Amino acid sequence: MALQCPANSPFDCILLDLDDTLYPGGTGIGPALKRNIDEFLVARFGLAADRAAALRAELFRTHGSTLAGLIALGHDVHPDEYHSYVHGRLPYDMIAADPGLAPLLQSIPQRKILFTNSDHAHMKKALERLGVEEACFDGVVCFETMNPHLFADAKEEDNDGVVDAGRAVVVLKPSADAITVAMRVAGTNPHRTVTTWLFTFTLRCRL
Repeated sequence: MALQCPANSPFDCILLDLDDTLYPGGTGIGPALKRNIDEFLVARFGLAADRAAALRAELFRTHGSTLAGLIALGHDVHPDEYHSYVHGRLPYDMIAADPGLAPLLQSIPQRKILFTNSDHAHMKKALERLGVEEACFDGVVCFETMNPHLFADAKEEDNDGVVDAGRAVVVLKPSADAITVAMRVAGTNPHRTVTTWLFTFTLRCRL
């Protein structure tokens, strides 16, 4: 996939975010996602709407996402249940096709890893709306990639029959564990890898 990098290039790989990066933040997807999370909390836990909104904000602040916070607090919420509700109801038609994006990505000689906290289904729908195929990237790191332990059929137990507490930890970027997964997928030198938050402005200016 990657073209030959120029010999004088300071980096060999780009970790690209999806939401608010490959498509702009003003699409309305972000506010719709917040509403869906609030509605999930109301439906799943019987919270009042204002309490749900406050809890969403608090869990994001303390755990990086609502799902991560719910799992850390011991709630039996499966990622598929959560994602199918909060992402499955998003108005994807708000994401406009971007005919110039795929050619731009293909013109970049460095390895390109799509690196998102979202689940694979959301990633696929967003890319489809943009008109970009997953094959434009040399690898993908999404929620499932970082959290395979949350999808195992059986609970891992130690010799005393106690469930491994590590299984309740949700891995999300920008944590060190998430970066480790991304670098393993990229297969490149971390010191020669640029992350999306340094690259986004340049990318959008070239579109």
